[in-house]
Amino acid sequence: MVITMQRSITFPPIRLRRIDEYIAYVAKHTPTLDELREAGLEIGRGRGDITRFLERIKVVEVSNGRAALTALGRQLVSLREILGVAVYHALFFQRVPQYRLLVEILADLNEGDFDGLHKAVNDRLSGISPSAWLNKVAFKTILQIAEDVGAVERINGVYRRRGDPVEVAVVDYHKRHGVRIGESYYVSADRAIYRECGRQIEPHGLYGVDVACVVAKIYNTFSP
Repeated sequence: MVITMQRSITFPPIRLRRIDEYIAYVAKHTPTLDELREAGLEIGRGRGDITRFLERIKVVEVSNGRAALTALGRQLVSLREILGVAVYHALFFQRVPQYRLLVEILADLNEGDFDGLHKAVNDRLSGISPSAWLNKVAFKTILQIAEDVGAVERINGVYRRRGDPVEVAVVDYHKRHGVRIGESYYVSADRAIYRECGRQIEPHGLYGVDVACVVAKIYNTFSP
């Protein structure tokens, strides 16, 4: 993955809940930018900080003053309905380089406090681009998002890696809508997230699912 950095990376100082509400509102209403503000779903001037952020990661596009979901955004909403907010982890991991660096650093270290992780991310950024850096406000936002999606937990000021929330959500989905036999999950064909990640089992009418394939397909969906 090629990472291009600006010198100062800024993110809207908001929680995942606001982003999720914004995307759901755009999906339903295709609102004007003023309507987004009136609904309490936008901050900042002009196009707005949240809109610009979601435009940058190709989830939203603005035309004639109205915000609409891109094809990628529609796929996000579809997967969100199936898997919950964990799907944002795959989106940000693939589309937000700074978030990806945090996840990769925690995979190496397993845990760290705010200042230590902030320094580790910026050290890694400097190796990519000497002029790149991430301020503390933006880093706090990224950490909060990682908590909100279930990738990270905070205990007494220490952030610990929890594993892959996408995999957890995919497994949970198949537990709720199918049965597990050995290491495999079986669901009715209409519950298969990706038909190419399994096979029809006759004569039972069930669909054998390759969970690892489903997880990989979700990440590939959001790949730039």
